[in-house]
Amino acid sequence: MKGKLLGAAATLAIIGAVTYGLRAWEANENPQRDESCKIAQQRLKALEIQARALAAGLSVDGYAEAEKAEVGKLVHALDTAKSEQEVEAVIEAHAATVKAQVDASDAEVKSRGDQLFLEQRHKEQRIPADVKQELKRAEKAVAIACY
Repeated sequence: MKGKLLGAAATLAIIGAVTYGLRAWEANENPQRDESCKIAQQRLKALEIQARALAAGLSVDGYAEAEKAEVGKLVHALDTAKSEQEVEAVIEAHAATVKAQVDASDAEVKSRGDQLFLEQRHKEQRIPADVKQELKRAEKAVAIACY
């Protein structure tokens, strides 16, 4: 009887120690995973900004300035709106502008053979292959680190 009691106590102690160790390990692992996920997401965001800047034919700084100016115009227009209808009108106008830019970009890509000068490049070719490859790697890193 004493042997069974000691065996049960030893088994419970081992199970408790293993459970405590696993919980401590998980608690230590999650912050590391979260930090690596944040780093991977920041890298992906930086590469996406770089790709958008290259597609627009601007430097990263020039693209950031243009984006900041565009956001500033939108914020100013929203601030000057006095009623909910005016706010909706500003939002709809901005959405229409963005849609027009996307449509123009798509049209430019589709009109590959209609370019006037030999120096003009296709819009698709403005993003170098190495940047596209880095984007794919960053997306894969985010998928691995965050899930």
